[in-house]
Amino acid sequence: MNNRVLFLIVFVIITQTSYSQFGLRAKYNNQSYSKWDNSIFNSNSNTNQIFNTGYEVGLDYWFRLKKRRVEFMPEIAYSTSKTTLNGLHNIDHITLTGYHFNFHSQIYALDMEGDCDCPTFSKQGPSINKGLFFHFTPGVGYLTSNTNPTDNATLQSDEVKSVIFRAGIGIGLDIGINDLITITPIVSYYFHSGVPWENIPNAVATTVNATANPKNLQFTIRVGFRPDYTKGKIRRR
Repeated sequence: MNNRVLFLIVFVIITQTSYSQFGLRAKYNNQSYSKWDNSIFNSNSNTNQIFNTGYEVGLDYWFRLKKRRVEFMPEIAYSTSKTTLNGLHNIDHITLTGYHFNFHSQIYALDMEGDCDCPTFSKQGPSINKGLFFHFTPGVGYLTSNTNPTDNATLQSDEVKSVIFRAGIGIGLDIGINDLITITPIVSYYFHSGVPWENIPNAVATTVNATANPKNLQFTIRVGFRPDYTKGKIRRR
């Protein structure tokens, strides 16, 4: 099934559920794959990087503990990153694609006893206390690459096809716009398990094998929707 169609189906299912609380995430990734950099650019001290920036989108579903402000948001996400090599090793560009499942756990340490049945917008008290949280996020994903050669060139490189495990920590702030919508900026840092890449193009040894342990500084904007809350208000009128 086409990946875009799959994401569309999941989105429709969640948005059509009357009591769903869900969110859309747009992310900018600042990444490091140093072992792969050193192999492709033939140097242990090079300043060039592949996949140093990338983008990610995700869809999450919200639920929480009853008596403590600890919230959970399982998420499916799609990431992409592209590097242009301008003919180095007969490569025009390489694209790295990821499919991820993340389990976000948010802890509102300054308001653990607070009632979070209402959006931050509707709460009483200092907004930073009500909206500030720390998160811990374990996750799993599947990475694939696509190496595009220059015209008429032959490549010996294999593609990346690897399951990857990740763990992230970060901080965010809920900003309630109204009873339906909450905007949440989040800053996170992720560690990943090793990702092997066999037969990386390398001018010295033709091809080499290298395993990178990616690191990722991530900036996220989440738009949260609470149709269940607005429906509850309508019923009480």
